Amino acid sequence: MRTISSTFLLLVSISCICAQEQDLKEIYTDVTTAINSALLTKKGSAELSGFFSYNYLKTEYEYSERLTEQIIQVEPGFSYFYFDNISFGFMLSYYYQKTENESYDFSMSNDQISIGPLIKYYFGEDRFRPFILTDYLFLTGDDFDGGELDIGGGILYHVTGNFGLSLQIKYGIIWRGNDNFDSQNRIFIGVGFVNFIL
Repeated sequence: MRTISSTFLLLVSISCICAQEQDLKEIYTDVTTAINSALLTKKGSAELSGFFSYNYLKTEYEYSERLTEQIIQVEPGFSYFYFDNISFGFMLSYYYQKTENESYDFSMSNDQISIGPLIKYYFGEDRFRPFILTDYLFLTGDDFDGGELDIGGGILYHVTGNFGLSLQIKYGIIWRGNDNFDSQNRIFIGVGFVNFIL
């Protein structure tokens, strides 16, 4: 009976120690994440980011005509924090659009590659951090040359260490170097990643 009591007390003690160790790990993780969150966008840091969006549109007309459109946009970027919470850098953008008319067995695709300056401003120092951004892209591609001015915003979630995920929305106005084209507008919603270099 005494052996059973001793074994039970030993198991309870080990259980308490393991629980305390787990609590200490959680506290340490929370504290270091809070400290890193505050340091991520300070002057002197850098940001390596990427953004991805996908859009699929299917339209069915009378008389059985079907039109599908797929759009993919990928945007890697790099910026440097010259001031707290404000970064300046550049972004490379790849845009691919494919249109298919199933009724007439017709398919058309075009792509655009662009590069340009980027400015981003972060608010606060918490794990969830809203931001706004603007960029100007110099466009080249199959159909046209021109430029695109984007304005957008989103929210960053600091996952751990220097890594975060973002949800972002951008509104763009496109000017083409074409005599019969005035302007075009588009909205992109997508997800991205951010890696900060401290």
